[in-house]
Amino acid sequence: MRERTKTCDSCSAQTPTLYRCRSNRLKNWKFYCRRCTERLKAERPDSYQYGGTWKRFKN
Repeated sequence: MRERTKTCDSCSAQTPTLYRCRSNRLKNWKFYCRRCTERLKAERPDSYQYGGTWKRFKN
């Protein structure tokens, strides 16, 4: 199993799991930690889109 690294596009935190999201205001997909994902969902509930989960460990 290999270990990968990536940081949250909003707060730059390195976490084992990131969520690919966007909203109408954000045309491109970005990776967010759980805290920033929850904030985005709360701020833009009508346009929030989930696009998948990125995990640090991959086979």
